[in-house]
Amino acid sequence: MLRRVRLYSLSTCPTCKKVKEFLKTHAIDYEIIEVDTLDGGEQWLAMKELKKINPATTFPTLVVENAVVGFDESNLKKLLGIGQNDS
Repeated sequence: MLRRVRLYSLSTCPTCKKVKEFLKTHAIDYEIIEVDTLDGGEQWLAMKELKKINPATTFPTLVVENAVVGFDESNLKKLLGIGQNDS
């Protein structure tokens, strides 16, 4: 099942890298916003958008459809419709 997935990430964040690897491993298409690599104006807009979604503005912030989650592998599998036996 196709789901709209957006990842707010920092290029140097180890947990963000784990989320990216998880999504890649499970062939999940996603939009990535590497906040720390954006220029000043774009970064400001991305942080403003992120604050609306996740007031704590923590990284990674993963938005699956309308659900906002961090890196909780079992929850991600459930939201993305990935079988628990997949690796």
